[in-house]
Order: sequence, then C-alpha cells, then structure tokens
Amino acid sequence: MFRSYYIEYQAEWLNVIQQLDINVIEKIYEKIKNSTENNQQIFVMGNGGSAASASHWACDLGKGVNVNGVKRLRIFSLTDQVPLMTAYGNDMSYSDIFVEQLKNFLNPGDIVIGLSVSGNSENVVRAFQYAKDSGAQVISLVGEKGGRMKVLSDISLVIPSSDYGVVEDVHMYVNHVISQYLRKENEREGALLAK
Repeated sequence: MFRSYYIEYQAEWLNVIQQLDINVIEKIYEKIKNSTENNQQIFVMGNGGSAASASHWACDLGKGVNVNGVKRLRIFSLTDQVPLMTAYGNDMSYSDIFVEQLKNFLNPGDIVIGLSVSGNSENVVRAFQYAKDSGAQVISLVGEKGGRMKVLSDISLVIPSSDYGVVEDVHMYVNHVISQYLRKENEREGALLAK
C-alpha cells in the first residue's frame, strides 16, 4: 500500500513540476533579484506548512544567498514573530496577524509574497489587500483553485494541484531554484568585485 502511494505521489509531483509556468517563476525571480537595486523590502507569509515554508524562504534568501561585498536582500517572514502573532490573534483576530505586522513596516513598492494551497487564507488575503492599497507589489504561489489571493496578485504562480503536500513541495522547489541561482549570481558578482 505505501509503495503504491509513493509511486502515485511521485507521479503527481513530477507531472506538476513539468506543468509549472517558467515565465511566471522567472518574473518572481526578477522581482526578488531587483529588490536590492530598488531598495525594496520583501515580506513572506503563509499558514500551517506554508508558514514553515515562508520561514524557509526568509532563511534561504536572507542568509543563504549572501556573498561578501554583494548587497543583501531585505526579506522577512511574517510567520516568525510568534508572540506578536498570538497577541494580534488574541486581541484582534487571527485574520489580522499579518496585516497588522505590515502596518508597522510596509513601504510603497515593497514586495509581499503569500504561500497557500487554497488561495483563500483570510489573513493572507487581508494582508494582500492592504499591500495593494499601500502601493506594494503582491506575489502569490497557490494551488490550482487560485482563490482570492490570485485575484489580488500582480504575479501569481498557480500550481496545478490541490494536494497540499505537492503544492507545499512546489513552494520549496521554487524557493530553492531562485535562492540557489541567486547565490551563484552573487558569487560571480563577488568574484568580479574582489578583482
């Protein structure tokens, strides 16, 4: 039984990866890459497994791409401030845990990235609406239904699956492709600067 499920999951994963729109992923990469030149901050968020992925994005893009002499990304995961999130959740509502954090830091032109399987996470939707109203750029990576997050996004990668594991796997796949390529670019730039 397990082996047959393993093969089934693997087949869906490979099928989904092959269907991803590389043009959209490239646009996401370019926004992230150009954020340093444009003096933009990046904020990432999600719920559940997507919250863990948001933290992972911030780690890889905030630390893993760094090379001495090369300007660093200013990226933050809104899922990492547990005391702050629980305070907002308790005193206001769980739906406000991300938007209230953005109110402290978001500037026009900044980039807000949301990770979700459903595309309808209310706390991310509210943060997206606030970001749009504030002149920020909004990027989503969502499951096949797209949801309200897709509608609010300037760039949306719709992952053609409703399996939460596969969609969350793709969240990390996109992060690793972008962050590891950025690391290689930064190494090339760092080598030129060192000459």
